[in-house]
Amino acid sequence: AVDDLSLKYVTVFLKRSTKYRLMMIRLALVAAVLMSLQACTIVGTDPEVSVLRAPADAKLPQVAIDDAGTLHLVYYIGSMSSGDLFHVSRGPDATEWSAPQQVNSQPHSVTGVGPIDGGQIAIGPDGLLHVAWFHNNPMRFYYARSDGAGGFEEQQVLSVKDEGGVESGATVTVDADGNVYVFWHADPVEDAQRRVYMAVSRDNGALFDLPRAVSPEAEGACGCCGLRALTDDTGAVHVSYRGAGDNIHRGMRLLSTADKGRTFSDQLVQPWDIGACPVATTTLSTGPDGTKVAWETEGQVQFADITRLDGPVPAPGEANFRRKNPVVAVNQRGDTLLAWGDGPGWQSGGALHWQLFDKGGRPRGEEGSGIAPIPASSVPTAVARPDGSFVVVF
Repeated sequence: AVDDLSLKYVTVFLKRSTKYRLMMIRLALVAAVLMSLQACTIVGTDPEVSVLRAPADAKLPQVAIDDAGTLHLVYYIGSMSSGDLFHVSRGPDATEWSAPQQVNSQPHSVTGVGPIDGGQIAIGPDGLLHVAWFHNNPMRFYYARSDGAGGFEEQQVLSVKDEGGVESGATVTVDADGNVYVFWHADPVEDAQRRVYMAVSRDNGALFDLPRAVSPEAEGACGCCGLRALTDDTGAVHVSYRGAGDNIHRGMRLLSTADKGRTFSDQLVQPWDIGACPVATTTLSTGPDGTKVAWETEGQVQFADITRLDGPVPAPGEANFRRKNPVVAVNQRGDTLLAWGDGPGWQSGGALHWQLFDKGGRPRGEEGSGIAPIPASSVPTAVARPDGSFVVVF
């Protein structure tokens, strides 16, 4: 039993407690909404794009990134006909490139006319670096891998004959089982009769099988256009190259193998009928939703998912000159970076530009541009970091 005054105090306390609980519930709901909005803002934020310069006098840079987030860059220094390849690295927290290490063991055994030669790099599942290139005196294709101690092993000759008519460098990729694939196109014939060749190593680059043609004979290969190889997350290998059927049909094409290089399919990416070699390049990149390919057609650069080639995504806006030498990179979230050079003539590296796209292929933010021109006859290169940001090197 309680008196009237005590009952009054108890009643007030209960009412205030109920209001307090309701207030706390409302505050908790507001906090949850704010946290949700903050999370949405973070997810919707445009990825950061960092622009790095290659070391002094470097040309034709090609970048790759390892599982630790360290950048590995291979670049060319020399004259148009003869020079050397060098490798530098840059850790996630580093502010400078490492000291350069020469890749080719025979001095001046690399050709770097640009923009379709120089060296290309791939990183294997064990962290070893694999590099491929060619030299025009004599006409041979070469390969070297890192030795695990900061240097490179002696270069290997992959050609079994003089590759007369070579104008474009080789491309290299490695799968999860340590199979190393090197591709090039060659033959001392007109472009309509050239073929794409493959040399494959089944022991992580120690020894290679004899090269063999893997592209359809009827499609040819554009002699002074680049090609690019990539292994996707399923283990399939893809090679983008420019055909030259009848010396006129120089559309972008895609070779693919799902059985480790034993058989290949070939499909047209986009036609381009032109009676001369356009000196064009191409790149590939794999993301969470598949593989994307980038290429140029008639002065415009674009990219597409290799399973939806009928819906290419072009760089937005208008070009001041010819858009060329596109590079595509995809991050783990599915965002895509497309970078390119904008300049007159094949010898001009042009002005650096890039554009971000979301998973649906819609542009994100404004077009970016570099503060300095791309060196003559050179190209940009790009990669996605583990945190989702992008790095462009030129």
